Amino acid sequence: MEKKKKIGYFKRFKMAIFELENYVEFLAEKFGKSLGFCIKTVTILSLILVVTNILNIYSRFGTATKYVDYIIPNFEYVDNKMNIETEDVNNSERKMVVSTLKGLDLTYREIFQGKSYNKSDLLDYVQKNERSIIIAAIVAMWIEGFLEMLFFWLLMGLLTSFVGWVVFKLSRIRMKFSKLYMLSIYSSTLTVVLTVVYSILNTCLGIYIEVFDYLSMLISYIYITAVIYMIRSDLIKEQYELIRIVTEQKKNEEKVEENPKEEEPKSEKENDENKKDGDQSDKEKESKSPIDDEPDGSEI
Repeated sequence: MEKKKKIGYFKRFKMAIFELENYVEFLAEKFGKSLGFCIKTVTILSLILVVTNILNIYSRFGTATKYVDYIIPNFEYVDNKMNIETEDVNNSERKMVVSTLKGLDLTYREIFQGKSYNKSDLLDYVQKNERSIIIAAIVAMWIEGFLEMLFFWLLMGLLTSFVGWVVFKLSRIRMKFSKLYMLSIYSSTLTVVLTVVYSILNTCLGIYIEVFDYLSMLISYIYITAVIYMIRSDLIKEQYELIRIVTEQKKNEEKVEENPKEEEPKSEKENDENKKDGDQSDKEKESKSPIDDEPDGSEI
């Protein structure tokens, strides 16, 4: 048996984005290969996203303490109540923090246990434990980015599978859902990569495209449709090739059947001719043989 060619990660990544005609090679693999490719890519992309965000924060604020001061509004926790100065909520980051803090009332009671706490206390704590806080923040950001991106990719693959199923129905081709979902994961690779790039540009440069989400999803749908039609054309070519081989075999069989019938009369004619030649040769021999003279009685 021939061994299956192993496709490396970078080769697989290139095929998923640039070589749609080679998607047929993925069909010979198990679903776990596509899932492993998805997890590896998400791991790399989430790390790139985290590193980019950390570099962006340090380029803008310099230290973690200044960053916390920028995103946290003035607050004071007294008598088991959180008081936030609404006038100090003047940017989008602080608005997000305020919406998060409002849902953590029970957590405050467990942490502070009746003690008073304010923003200056928080900044002092961050300054004293900056290194450990940065490491914890990086790990938390990576886990969050990894899970969020993985869920997005798998969901995108599911939506792309639905589009692929419709195209398969129209093309009158049958395929297992696991194989279709596997192709959909590869078809969504460019969408995920572009989403990460757009997220970095939005965070670092403030670039915003209103219809980006719809455009990125459309790319996956175009990819899966193109792949299905390529597979369909390959199947048609294979069918034509099989038909050609079968017709040639039939022609060869017919020739083999006709040849014995043509040889039989020829052999009979040759036998008749050989017999005629033999009879003629016998007659010639008889005519050429000497005649014995009978005695006439003149001799004594």
